[in-house]
Amino acid sequence: MADQFELIKKSILEFETDKIKDYIKKALDSGVKPTEIIEKGIRPGAELAGEKFDKCEFYLPELVMAGEVIKQGISVLEPLLKKEKSGYKGTVITATVQGDLHDIGKDLVSVMLKGNGFNVIDLGVDVPPEKVIQAIKESDAKIVCLSILLTPAYEGLSATIKAIVDKGLRENVKIVLGGAAVSPETVERYGADHYGHDANEAVEICKKLAST
Repeated sequence: MADQFELIKKSILEFETDKIKDYIKKALDSGVKPTEIIEKGIRPGAELAGEKFDKCEFYLPELVMAGEVIKQGISVLEPLLKKEKSGYKGTVITATVQGDLHDIGKDLVSVMLKGNGFNVIDLGVDVPPEKVIQAIKESDAKIVCLSILLTPAYEGLSATIKAIVDKGLRENVKIVLGGAAVSPETVERYGADHYGHDANEAVEICKKLAST
């Protein structure tokens, strides 16, 4: 079984878009649950890709390619996760802030949230503040997860949080930050609420917020 998870991780790190679906389908056929595939295959692969980026072993093009592989894997699991989820926990908005085009972490958080019973409104990447505002107004979301990988996109992060405040919505939502450019200090500096070190921690934060 461990070999199946290793193959999934390998496909992410070696950009094997054509293979990850086959590996996941074989794991499912052998009785592995979708959530286990995420936890033991996709998430570790995504984290390793992020670590390689931090160490300059991967550059932005490689990180984007790894993200595309992850998307292909998630596309197989998403319909199954919807069937598997137990109990509606609420709505979460996810977005990569304006000025940042990377979605590897956001996509992983989104699919893991869905697998844990959340309705997820994924706004995509390079999301302008007004699109976040619109999503908050049109949904019952009480949590907004913002991803930022590149430090130049701090401007987009700042503008998004300022817009939420200026529109009088700040008291209604909790803001969770994640991504390579984020730290606990970023949360304090920009007036957010929580920092998720990785996808798993971000999901756990959302689960706690939903239960309060």
